[in-house]
Amino acid sequence: MKTAGIIAEYNPFHNGHRYQMEQARELTNADYMITAMSGDFVQRGLPAILDKHTRAKAALLSGSDLVIELPVTAACASAEYFAVSGVELLGKAGADIICYGCETQNEELMAALVFALTEESDCFFHMVSDALKKGCSYPQARQEALCEFLYTWDREEIADFLSSPNNILALEYEKAIAVWNKTHSRKLCGCAIPRVGAGYYSTDVHTEFISATAVRQRAFNVRAPFLLYPMLFRRVPYSSLMSLVNARRRGQLADMDAFSAVLYERLLSLQESGYEKFADCTPALSAKIRNELWQYLGFRSFAALLKSRDVTYTRVCRVLLHILLGITKDDYKRLQGGNGILYLRILGFKKEASPLLSAVSKKAPVPLVTKVADASKILHPNALQLFEKDLYAASLYRGVISLQCNEVLPNEYTTSPVIIP
Repeated sequence: MKTAGIIAEYNPFHNGHRYQMEQARELTNADYMITAMSGDFVQRGLPAILDKHTRAKAALLSGSDLVIELPVTAACASAEYFAVSGVELLGKAGADIICYGCETQNEELMAALVFALTEESDCFFHMVSDALKKGCSYPQARQEALCEFLYTWDREEIADFLSSPNNILALEYEKAIAVWNKTHSRKLCGCAIPRVGAGYYSTDVHTEFISATAVRQRAFNVRAPFLLYPMLFRRVPYSSLMSLVNARRRGQLADMDAFSAVLYERLLSLQESGYEKFADCTPALSAKIRNELWQYLGFRSFAALLKSRDVTYTRVCRVLLHILLGITKDDYKRLQGGNGILYLRILGFKKEASPLLSAVSKKAPVPLVTKVADASKILHPNALQLFEKDLYAASLYRGVISLQCNEVLPNEYTTSPVIIP
């Protein structure tokens, strides 16, 4: 049984994601596809536009055989921890190949970058440190150090490669695969799939393969829900499109500003002690949050107020989300060392993939969670503590969207895994 895995957010699922799955099957000749998918909050520090079970169903209807939730601590982490956890989850679920999207098909450059970042050279770390002392942000410092360390490569070629969010994530996946292979007898390999269509941040909808950014923008800004159908028809798989249309009609699309009130209460309650203990938050940013809290008008505007030359808007959003969800630096540390994935939470599967689910159940080195009520019985205390963060995040998401649409939505205990006949 050959199994390929994809790490994804599907925020929301669109034609580019379906294309990636099709290419993954074709290039790997895999019997089954496993998706490690973010839950209700995503890596850019935002709530997912649709809940995790709806997005899991879209993935299953478009090619995935099994969808496993990436724990919220990892799903909302920086690219490095996100990739490490995703690779570890798929490795423990029995995947043989990790497939990922990539803008630039240059295997030699990718291998050189992975070598520079994983061999832990003192020389390379000194180069990064020197660049940081000159006032560079960490991404800039790392790029500068890589250009110096890989002096035989063209600097512009390295800079171009690192300018793409998809390439940066692809690099992190290959790093994580290299780390996994050093410590496990069963080896993983990576499979780069060229990205097609619009760029990561593009808002263009006049192409078959539009970005998730463009889909979200249209979903939130369209004047009437029914207008989404002709606008996104044939650019988003039918099941995903109808989920967007229905959620828009019912007022169930999740936007970051829907969480503004609960975030403000959280920030206010912690103002006196500060925010340094939360993941990604520096002392300087903690002080800035405390000093600027009196100007708070909402999640989006406050993040824009806090961003600076050294701290990007995305990182600020991630820090604010970490504060909201209670994700600390200690939680980040638990993701290191290849032992951060302590369970596999099944979000959905295809009935015809029962041999895959059976194999995962028998061979996985960590427990499978299919019923939330059973978690306390099958997880050891450390795993249960991590799982409870998932439950808190899901409950917060459900509660905020329930208030927004004035409808009581199903909770984690009443929602079963999605099963596709």
